[in-house]
Amino acid sequence: MGIKDILVYLDDSTPCESRIDAALTLAKAYGARVTGLFVHSFGYYQPHYLRTEETMVSIGTTLQCRAEAVGVKAGYRCVESGVVGVGVRELLIREAHLSDLVVIGQEPPGTPRSASLVEHLVTGCGRAVLTIPSAGVFSSIGNRLLVAWRDGREATRAMHDALPILKRAELVTLVAVASEEEGDTSSWEPLLEHLGQHGITPKAAILPHSTATPADNLLNYACDGGYDLLVMGAYSPVGSRRGSKIGAVAGQILREMTLPVFMSH
Repeated sequence: MGIKDILVYLDDSTPCESRIDAALTLAKAYGARVTGLFVHSFGYYQPHYLRTEETMVSIGTTLQCRAEAVGVKAGYRCVESGVVGVGVRELLIREAHLSDLVVIGQEPPGTPRSASLVEHLVTGCGRAVLTIPSAGVFSSIGNRLLVAWRDGREATRAMHDALPILKRAELVTLVAVASEEEGDTSSWEPLLEHLGQHGITPKAAILPHSTATPADNLLNYACDGGYDLLVMGAYSPVGSRRGSKIGAVAGQILREMTLPVFMSH
């Protein structure tokens, strides 16, 4: 399956323009349509007119103008719940079901994990989610691609969701953070052969066990290697409620990311 329908979450935050540019960069590469989505919701005792229509039109116009400049088909729309207490994340998850990829921005520092829109989206929408860091300029996404590999459902899902990007990348590296007992990639031969059937010839690396967290190791490796996209699965610990929590590694990556992150659950 290709990437033909990209949904980008729009709001009035400063990093929103970086999110728009990232969505358009991918859409240009894959011949995709971009749809900008505003979500209006209101809680108990909270009026629903806090975000003005003028703001929505301004940001939507920015999306359309930039899309026209690069030759990408784009539009925007707004969804609003008529039910008090139905939040942004429920509406966004519902809208994400009819897309191939969802683009969203990194959340502000200090956002409680229980209130994380990104975490709930990743685990609840059933689609791949591309999160763009709140700081930095990302002129290319997916030319040098790092895949965090772990033999399990989530990493497998993320790698296969990202196949269209892997096929176009100049460099693909599969990397794992070793436990104390692991240390080589000899068992990866079937995986490399499988990717070869898709025309992908990746490098393979295992990061040695260290006192740093796995997330720190991955981010440092990505920075040192000049990678412009990290692909990884979002693991949910046993016993966590659906759509409410991802594992410690993915959670730290989302909080401290220095490059765009492509996640699937």
